[in-house]
Amino acid sequence: MTNLTSVRSIAPAKINFALEILGKRSDGFHDIDTVMSTVSLADSLTITRAKPGAGLSYQVEGPGSASLSESEDISCAAARLFAEASKTELDINIHLVKRIPISAGLGGGSSDAAAMLRALNILWNLNWPDDRLSELASQIGSDVPFFIHGGICHCTGRGELIEKLPDLNNFRLLILSPDLDTLVLNKTASMFGSLAPTEFSEGKHAWRVAQRLSRGLPPPTNDLVNTFEKVIERTNQTLNQRYAAYRSVGALKIHLSGSGPSVFMFIHPGADVEFLSQTFENIGGRCFPVETLSRRISREVEINVGTL
Repeated sequence: MTNLTSVRSIAPAKINFALEILGKRSDGFHDIDTVMSTVSLADSLTITRAKPGAGLSYQVEGPGSASLSESEDISCAAARLFAEASKTELDINIHLVKRIPISAGLGGGSSDAAAMLRALNILWNLNWPDDRLSELASQIGSDVPFFIHGGICHCTGRGELIEKLPDLNNFRLLILSPDLDTLVLNKTASMFGSLAPTEFSEGKHAWRVAQRLSRGLPPPTNDLVNTFEKVIERTNQTLNQRYAAYRSVGALKIHLSGSGPSVFMFIHPGADVEFLSQTFENIGGRCFPVETLSRRISREVEINVGTL
């Protein structure tokens, strides 16, 4: 593949079927036990070779993209780290199309970073295996190694210890992402800092979710827990009111993704998804009907393409 000029990589969002915080580590991070799945809502990242010595150029578009800059986008940090680790000149043009809400608990930034590593691995013809890419990804962020693999994974440690689980094909969900302009959000680090020791757990819920998914069965509803729900209940009355409004019009079982504020619900066969989405959007925020994404599709790339 010596004549490659560009690579486009999908960068899917994720949801956490379960997320338990086990405790704080001596290095300042937290041990977690989580089961995550990529979903069909996705950003698109196109990397094009630039002339030698041109360096890195960055272009981003899409909802919320005005708040992103090259210095703040961890996909650019991933590109620099990979160039240094592989001793490759960083002469590339980056074109990122954002569709995943920013800072919403859906892993958009981490997914973009993983997509960058996958794309550059192909563009530069490096042929690094996934395990080696995952080691590099763990230096960027705790969720980034998961996105190197995609599909459904049981993740422990900081999130870098990955157990792949079978695909749950075409499992339908509705993601509800509250309006970021009107809600006060806590950043992930702040959310971790707000945890009380009594809110740490042993990972039994995530383990049961992983065991059921390992048999090709849907996740058990009673074990879809997220430790950060307790933090939001204590600290963010605005979000609590928004979730209550969602429940009042039919979202009886909503589950927090990541550190929030996005939540998701299962969609039953035959449900009027368009009506549901409009109902929730009338309350505030954006709705995304999605399906779980297979490991293969969540890692798809195209070569020698133009920008989207």
